[in-house]
This record gives sequence, structure tokens and C-alpha cells, in this order.
Amino acid sequence: MAWMLKKQTREITQKILLAMCALGALPIHAEDVDIAPMIVNGEDANAADYPSYVGLYIDSSEYDGRYSGGAYCGGTLLNSEYVLTAAHCIEGDLAAGLFTTVIPMLENERNFLNADRRRVVEVYIHPSFSNNITALLPNDVAVLKLETSTSSGTAATLASSESYRSSSNTFTAVGHGNVRSNVEGTTILQRANLVWVNNSVCGANFRNGGNLTDKQVCFTGAVSQSTGLKAGTCQGDSGGPIYWDDAGVQTQVGITSFGPSTCGDSSSAVTAVYTEVSDYRVWITQVTDGLETPRYVSDDLARSNYVAQYGQVVYTGGTFASGGEGGGGSVGLFWLGLLMGGFLIRKLPS
Repeated sequence: MAWMLKKQTREITQKILLAMCALGALPIHAEDVDIAPMIVNGEDANAADYPSYVGLYIDSSEYDGRYSGGAYCGGTLLNSEYVLTAAHCIEGDLAAGLFTTVIPMLENERNFLNADRRRVVEVYIHPSFSNNITALLPNDVAVLKLETSTSSGTAATLASSESYRSSSNTFTAVGHGNVRSNVEGTTILQRANLVWVNNSVCGANFRNGGNLTDKQVCFTGAVSQSTGLKAGTCQGDSGGPIYWDDAGVQTQVGITSFGPSTCGDSSSAVTAVYTEVSDYRVWITQVTDGLETPRYVSDDLARSNYVAQYGQVVYTGGTFASGGEGGGGSVGLFWLGLLMGGFLIRKLPS
């Protein structure tokens, strides 16, 4: 059966935030744009058009009879054995490290049980990743090794330079995340066309915008007359790709990292910030060539021991840490108080 934790967590979080705002515990700064991460103002996507896209799910069905009802993050295939995603999606959460399942070519999440599911057995986190939201999640990139090769999907074409940085180019974000803040919407894979925004304009939107680096790239989208929201990514899209239409070749230029806390916030010049793929090609190759050490290793014994100890799998998303440890998208009460004046990331609790 699908987990209900996602809905319960959101409802509890919303009540906490409303209560804290009413008490004046969460100051509102009109000049600041908060940060959070399904595609906003999107349209149904054909999985065959984006064969490198994958969804990340928590799947403990073999151990406690439960599995995630939706993707907690996205990613892309590097080849049939390795997946590229965001570090914050999985860092600091033991359940994610042990029970993540990757599914390529899943157009409708209702087909989860019949999909080409592959367990993650090794997790590689970039050594310079800082799970510090006030620092704007620098080096937010991770690689996952699968237990067995996928039988569907194809490897992503990764950008080799920043030559695509032009407002005249066409970019497309893809994901299974929310259609607007805290609204799941459809189970069908979504896509939305976006426009590049230069880093100086992008950084000016965030309180700690000076921490934005040239290894991050920003995008925005058109405003919908019906919703008043800009096209972009939302919760659950973290780790997923943004593609550049390079003469008909869908080339991945970024990994979804964070964006305005209100998905598609029309007052913001940007709707998402991405880790720039071209800056990490060397490290990615070192991982796939077997030259890096995994942060987490998962096998049947480790998963069985987890369930024996805790009774069932509990995915929390970890916590942000000022020093760079911990991670994930669902946060404790203490961090909620801090982040409302700062940032939230593009990941859902499952």
C-alpha cells in the first residue's frame, strides 16, 4: 500500500507554520524571496521524449510491505548502472541511503509496481557538497549506483561547457513533483519550458544571493494567467534535469537544487536554481570509473537490520546542518523557524 506519511507531514508542517506566523515567530521580509523546490504550469510529458529521466522512490515492500506513493526526487541515467541526482536528496537520511529505488521511463506513477525498478546499492556524494541552505547548497550533486542494470531508458547527454547560457535558447524542466506548493496534482510526468537568467539577476532575489557560484545556473518561466504562477519546478523535482534543446538533442545542463519557497512565485525573477552539470563531469567520470569511495552502501543485510531495529522504514529527509552535515527536504521544528527567513529545497517527504 502507498504511504500516507507524505500527506500527514505536509499537513502538520502547514499547521506549524501557520501557528508560528500567527505568533510572530516567523518574520516576513518582503524584500527577500524564500526558497523551496511537480512542475508548475507544466504539461503532460511523454517519457519517450526524455528517456534519461528517472524517479527516486522509497521502496521497502520486500521488508515491511510498504512503498512510496510518489517520487521524492528525480535524476537522470548516466548509463544503465549509474544515476545522477542532487546530493541533498539523499545525504543525511539512512532510509533514503538504504531503500531508494530508481525507475526510468515511468510516465504514470500509478504503474509503479509494474515498472523497471532498480535498487540503489551505492551512494556517492560530491566531497565539497555543503548541506547548508544559507550557503545555497554548493556542489549539490550525487551519483547512485544500481544493483542491476536497467532494461529501459538511455544515458543523458551532459553539457560539456556553458555555451548554452543565452536567453534565446530553449530549456525544459521535467519531473514528477508538485504542480504548485503542497499540491500533488497529477501522477503523469510533467514538463515546462524555461528561460535562462544570468547569475547576477538570480542572486539578487535571495537573501544570501552572494553565495551563488558560477557552478550554479538559474531559470525562470512564463506567468500563467489562470494561476498567476510562473512555470518552474516544485517540491519533488529536486535532482531532476533541465535540458537544453541543442539542435534537437536534449542535453542536460543542470540538476534541480532549490528555488522560491512558493513554487512559481511571480514576484521572483527566477523559479529554480540548478547545479551546473558541466562543472562536475570530471568527478562524475571518476565515480563511474570506480575511482571514488561511496558515502553509503546498501545491501539486503543492511536493509533487514534497519527494519529489525526500527520496525518499519521511516524516511524523514534528514535535517539541514550549518556545518554541512545532515540533509534532506523535511526539516525539524527548529529548522523550520530558521528557514522561513531563508530557504527550503525541492524535495518531498515520501
